[in-house]
Amino acid sequence: MAEGDISDQKMTHALAAARRSHGVVADHALEPLHEFVEAYLLQERVRVELGAKVVGWKLAAPPAAEVISAPLFDIACLASDSVLADPALLRDGVECELALRIDHPLPTGPCTRDDVMAAVGAVMPAFELLCSRLPRKFASPREHIVADCMGQGAVVLGAPCTDWRALDFAQMRVTLWADDVTVVDQRGGNPFEDPLNAVALLANHLAQRGEPLAVGAFVLAGSHTGVHRARPGERLRCVFEGVGEVALELRETTPTTSEEFRHAGR
Repeated sequence: MAEGDISDQKMTHALAAARRSHGVVADHALEPLHEFVEAYLLQERVRVELGAKVVGWKLAAPPAAEVISAPLFDIACLASDSVLADPALLRDGVECELALRIDHPLPTGPCTRDDVMAAVGAVMPAFELLCSRLPRKFASPREHIVADCMGQGAVVLGAPCTDWRALDFAQMRVTLWADDVTVVDQRGGNPFEDPLNAVALLANHLAQRGEPLAVGAFVLAGSHTGVHRARPGERLRCVFEGVGEVALELRETTPTTSEEFRHAGR
């Protein structure tokens, strides 16, 4: 076996083990990784080792850097009102996002906001739980962050809203409570302004890599609230005006997984 293949195997095993245990890889575990193309291959190798299915995607598009993305796995999806067993899954915080579900095929060529508008069938309120497996977390090299699926720990999805086309995402009111305390209450806040733009960016990014944004998948389209540092014992609830709400209990017990998430929000 070639030296490169051995390094790839070691990195795959390290990342998969850290995901299973909600742990952190060793300091130099990803030292051989220097290219984005290898980072995306590692995402897929880890998925295979975990026996997971891709049900969604997330992305980031910093102003001075290229778009990066990560798949979301079925084994890391929870139903709204779940009870979270291990608070390590959100040790790096929780974000309130909209998840847009693709119900109709997107074009194979360049994708526009109008194409996304026609393809999205439902919008869901969501929490993204952040759990980096890297020693330097989000200060790590971007290639390492991509290999670690951008620090994604889990997703909590609320009920799908199909009557969303008249909503003004740029001015949508979003309210987050921790227990009965208001943490955020604001309008707008999405880094893409319009989540439909985020989906178009992702679709074009994936197309450049030869990866489809498949019917049935959902896209986390950017945090509306920044990062909230939750504490064990809290009950989190977020309401997106006109869409619905998502909630999560932070307790030391077994989380529930709904059938909905085995079908990407269906």
